[in-house]
Amino acid sequence: MGVWYIVLLSVMIGVVANQDTPNNPPYTLEEGTNTAESRILERIEHLSLTMNNKIKEFDDRVDEKLRKVLEQLQSFSITTKQRLVNLEQKLERFPEDTGVYFMKPDPSKNVSFEVARDLTNNHGFGSNWIVFQRRFNGSVNFYRNWTEYKQGFGDLRGEHWLGLDKLHSIVKTGQHELLIVMEDFDGVIAFAHYDDFKIGDESEKYKIKSLGQYTGTAGDSFSYHKDEVFSTYDQDNDRAGANCAKSFVGAWWFYKCHRCHLNGEYLNGKINRQVGIMWTEFRGSYYSLKSTKMMVRPVA
Repeated sequence: MGVWYIVLLSVMIGVVANQDTPNNPPYTLEEGTNTAESRILERIEHLSLTMNNKIKEFDDRVDEKLRKVLEQLQSFSITTKQRLVNLEQKLERFPEDTGVYFMKPDPSKNVSFEVARDLTNNHGFGSNWIVFQRRFNGSVNFYRNWTEYKQGFGDLRGEHWLGLDKLHSIVKTGQHELLIVMEDFDGVIAFAHYDDFKIGDESEKYKIKSLGQYTGTAGDSFSYHKDEVFSTYDQDNDRAGANCAKSFVGAWWFYKCHRCHLNGEYLNGKINRQVGIMWTEFRGSYYSLKSTKMMVRPVA
């Protein structure tokens, strides 16, 4: 048991042996030894129990601290991931070669507004295009009413529709060319260029008055819609009276109902009904495109 135990036992035996009172008769050596051992064992058991409790408390504290550390690490991981996603989206939404600028289409009128300008070379067509429609991830709902399509919606640095009023005020100032760039989910990019794009004002329901000559790699699906007026689900102007905007979940210059529809529902590639972002001559009637840009620029 060790020297300390022998010494302690001897002292306790001596104390017990010297306690000789009338009510407390003297113990024999054997009784004293047993009593001392019993008390020591009780003390050891108490110390052991206390130590176990302390160890348990320590383990609980360590577990709690570890749990908090793990939660912090997880939170840090999620935050870092979100920051990376936000950065990626920011870079995608607002690339270096695009900017947002104020413009005044008609110098004689005190009306100005912001537009996104694409400054890339755009398949050899040059830069400084005014973007009036852009889609690339489905973050903006394009199933909107007449007022919203008239005024515009979305973020100029991301997905957006500039607004039919603004578009009309731009193209009415002179001859403008139209460039539409589209991409499928396989990374194939195609474009359609029209050299004389004109639309009417709201009283004419923003009718496509002119498109001009087509060139490009996407195929000419837009000329089918020339002379058509704009329709939304709450203002059906399609000559067929079929409410194409409601049926095809978007808004467009419909005609029985479309051969292209770039304001349709954002879907992923192959579809089983014609409700997506479509350009028939490029990927057919049952394929929804990944991204589109519609841009205008004054003809030099």
